[in-house]
Amino acid sequence: MSIPRQRMRQQPGLSPTDQHKLKTTLNTTYSEDMNMIAQHFGNRRAAQARITDIDTHGGVTLEWDVPSNTDGSATEDMQFAVRGFDGTSSVVRELGDLATEAIRALSGNSQRESELSRAQHALDARVLVDFAYVQPSVLAMSFVALGMSALTMLAVSSSTHPLLELVHMFVSQSTCYYVLIGVVIVHFLEACVVCAVCQLVKTFQPRQMDTRTQMQWTVGGALFGLFCLHEFASKIMRQFALAESMQRPPQRPGQT
Repeated sequence: MSIPRQRMRQQPGLSPTDQHKLKTTLNTTYSEDMNMIAQHFGNRRAAQARITDIDTHGGVTLEWDVPSNTDGSATEDMQFAVRGFDGTSSVVRELGDLATEAIRALSGNSQRESELSRAQHALDARVLVDFAYVQPSVLAMSFVALGMSALTMLAVSSSTHPLLELVHMFVSQSTCYYVLIGVVIVHFLEACVVCAVCQLVKTFQPRQMDTRTQMQWTVGGALFGLFCLHEFASKIMRQFALAESMQRPPQRPGQT
């Protein structure tokens, strides 16, 4: 019996201080979002909605008042379970999604977002790199297409065109063939590396990478090689730099 209890205590959760700070922020700064959640998922007449409890593993209790003509008002509540709980950010993300869904349903505007979601997106923009696929320039794609076409023709063509014969005076056809095979293998390996790195990003940061984006970067790496790999590598390096800056403790005055 002691082993399961010990494991439960070792699971990550919200400390009482974190719970208090989060409840205070949600009930003051984002009180309107809480009202929208209560009105959509609970009672259309809900007012003064507030978070009354956030347990150590992300369960949220939302309470609200319902005006009554007879005895003043009644109190109702509802509990939400946070999916993929990993701390304060997952609670904020879950409530932001619920508030956005509620606002869109109540207003009929499918483009509106909750204040909580906008704040979360603004925070993500500061700490997360956008891994959306960036297509190489037309000049780069044209260079790769013409280069691969010319190399393929030099490697496999049996034509006696004077231009081909001139090139083959300096570089044999067999050499061009092996160079072509080498280029194809390198592009294939680049695509495999890009696909593997994308899979890691998708595993640990699913908000930054989806399957469609992973396939775009993989195909781009296979077709355009370094022209695509350079942009992808720069995004990876920027993400590492952002993560390092977030973990670095702030410098105190007088420190160098």
